[in-house]
Amino acid sequence: MKENKLLSPAAIFLLGVNSIIGSGIFLLSGKIYEDAGIWSLLAILCAGLSIFVIAFAYANMSKIYSKNGGAFVYAKETFGRFPGFIVGMVTWLLGTVTLATEVSASLTAMKMILPNLNSRLIGIIIILALGIISYFGSSIIAGLDNLTSFVKIVLVLVFIFTCLWLVRGLNFSSPNLLTASSANLGGFKGFLSAYGTVFFFFTGFSFLPVNAEKMKNPAKNLPKMMSLVMLTCLAVYLIIQTITIGALGPELTKTLVPAATAFSKIVGSIGIPLFVVGICFSIFGVIVATTFNTPKILASLAQAHEDVPMFVSKNNRFGTPTWAIILTTVCGIALFLSGNYVFLSGLTVFMSFVQYLSTGLANIKKKFLLIGIGSVLFSLVLLTSFTLSVLILGLGILILLVMIYFVVKLDDDEREKWLKEHQEKSKGADVNTVKRL
Repeated sequence: MKENKLLSPAAIFLLGVNSIIGSGIFLLSGKIYEDAGIWSLLAILCAGLSIFVIAFAYANMSKIYSKNGGAFVYAKETFGRFPGFIVGMVTWLLGTVTLATEVSASLTAMKMILPNLNSRLIGIIIILALGIISYFGSSIIAGLDNLTSFVKIVLVLVFIFTCLWLVRGLNFSSPNLLTASSANLGGFKGFLSAYGTVFFFFTGFSFLPVNAEKMKNPAKNLPKMMSLVMLTCLAVYLIIQTITIGALGPELTKTLVPAATAFSKIVGSIGIPLFVVGICFSIFGVIVATTFNTPKILASLAQAHEDVPMFVSKNNRFGTPTWAIILTTVCGIALFLSGNYVFLSGLTVFMSFVQYLSTGLANIKKKFLLIGIGSVLFSLVLLTSFTLSVLILGLGILILLVMIYFVVKLDDDEREKWLKEHQEKSKGADVNTVKRL
């Protein structure tokens, strides 16, 4: 049997960059500027350094647990079955809310050129269509991922080298951070809001450890590549935000896609639709990859990791988990309808917050005290940045997960029996395949 090719360090780096650099810096740069003015640059730096500490917490745990799973493996192995279930389900929900958020992001960007777009109806159709496609499986995901990665890199480079000349020093004048009052929040409260929003820019990094077993020597390569990926993305975000502020100044808060507006100042009115289409295409790659990967997380939880009903992992004749796809699609639509892009990005950060907190606590339990305490503290600071609506929905989801755990909790003997039968069927299928050959 041919072995699956393992990811090289370079492939891990590209996967990480493509997972992290998404819609946030292009669509939310105006929001963080409205909240914190030019201090949004400091918010990006502080959030990036905070995430860097949290990434080290993941790296520490990946040295101990090199198998697939990331945060929910660390939670289960360190604290037991119940925390593992909660963090595992949050990992699946993080993928689901990411799907909803990125669909909302692409439609938000499209409104810049199609202002009368019925985004709710089209969003539902897109998520349903992707769910149906994922049911039948696909071999084009890897190619699409590579193509969208290339488009994303080109988009960033074109923006930087064309719009750099628009930067004006006058646009960086600002009152003192603690006394300033912007159009939205201003002051230190505005800075905290911007700090929390910027965490959304980095949430994709937590999906890297989920694929640990696909990497060459993950205990060695994963921590190094995560560090390099984080530093690269932080530098890109700082550069893009600096150019956008310098090019647009106060106009930054008046446009849905500030980068597209800045680009249009160089190439004319055609710049906005060109840039928006480029952003939507790069986002679409993330949407498709998330659609296909998220059900696999839920199926994995059912198979081996947590107390998810085992029928969820049953594959159809196309080799994809039917019920996991249905649940992901339905939850994706429900989350998409729950709020706008800004709200959904905040909910994404809340789901990430649960992972960050549990991984930080796991580090403390494993005696990585400095990194563990730092991760916990930075995670708790995030609580100050969430809106009330995000907190209510996020906490409501956690309470629902606790209730579900005690309703569907499976007997260990029943689980072992099911796993044994599943393994015997798999062996039987392999034998029949060999006989046919």
